[in-house]
Amino acid sequence: MRVHLADIAHTLTTLGGASPAGAVVAAEFDGDRAIAASGWALRPTAEHAGEPMRADMLFDIASVTKVCTTIMLLRLADAGHLDLDAPVREHLPDMAATITAEHLLRHRAGLAAWFPLYTRSTDREAALDLAEQLPLAAEPDTVWRYSDIGMMLLGRLIERITGTSLQDAFTTLVAEPLHLHRTGWGPVDPRHAAAAADNDDYEYRMIATGKPYPVDAVVSQFQGWRTSTVRGAANDGNTAHALAGCAGHAGVFSPVDELLTIGGALVDPTFISMGLQTRALTGTVDAPHQGLGIRRMTFGPEHVLVVGHAGFTGTFLGAAVDRPLQVAVAATRLHGNPPGTAVSTDTIRDTAIAGILSEIARAHPNRTPDKGHSQ
Repeated sequence: MRVHLADIAHTLTTLGGASPAGAVVAAEFDGDRAIAASGWALRPTAEHAGEPMRADMLFDIASVTKVCTTIMLLRLADAGHLDLDAPVREHLPDMAATITAEHLLRHRAGLAAWFPLYTRSTDREAALDLAEQLPLAAEPDTVWRYSDIGMMLLGRLIERITGTSLQDAFTTLVAEPLHLHRTGWGPVDPRHAAAAADNDDYEYRMIATGKPYPVDAVVSQFQGWRTSTVRGAANDGNTAHALAGCAGHAGVFSPVDELLTIGGALVDPTFISMGLQTRALTGTVDAPHQGLGIRRMTFGPEHVLVVGHAGFTGTFLGAAVDRPLQVAVAATRLHGNPPGTAVSTDTIRDTAIAGILSEIARAHPNRTPDKGHSQ
């Protein structure tokens, strides 16, 4: 492949004083792949020499996990095991009677954005019971409100429908047919993973300040706060502390090359039926950016439509709709930077994609979009 990504990966580690410690950038264009790494998987300190970033590192992909959960649900719907329009109460009995899987996937179920379940319980089933029972923040199907709780409960829905664990369902529905060998929920061997964060300070401060989400919880209700580098375990507090490392909204670890494969599956009509795929990739009048479990974004002067998701740790997975292009980015933005100072996930995503589109245009000046790939 004539596309070179090393400069883009390096740029992500030099975005400012609080740049990511390290980054890996990957792209697949028309079946050819390129991957480049830069910076540190573990920053050097006075006590430790540090570890350089490698292209094969495992990353805590955070909310990019939602893409994995979405694909599982769409595969279940294709197989006739899930009706996206039916109330989920058949499987999740404490949910409001009118909430459907589509409401949850589109973040229109009226659920709270976030709640630190671990301040109430560190038992996985008890924590998920609590998630089902949380008071609604709005009437279902009246407003878009991004909700970790909703995607968390969709993970439980998959377990109830399949009768297996979320990891086993992912293996059967996604990993095995796509030949993914290293993607799945953690924890994983820290030696093969990039550092995700330095401690639990972000969520500690969220509870202490009530920002950005006021919650009925105090930090003293949980005694397991992590005070050292988070590596090989999920950064997300609910996943790590309450849900045994496995949840529908977070917790998956993956190398970027396998993320590219997942991105390709998202827009592959042989993996998800064309009718259901079109439904999944379409927004609504009041939330045109939101598909089923994924976001819709446009980039560059050609307004390339990309569907995918970002993750709080500094990750992004996207697939273009009108051309054979997938992009995966993993930048350790929370490692070595005090809470509130890290470069935003939007900046990481936008910088990487702008660079990739520019590099593809340079390497393939006469290439036109593959209209047969459009939805």
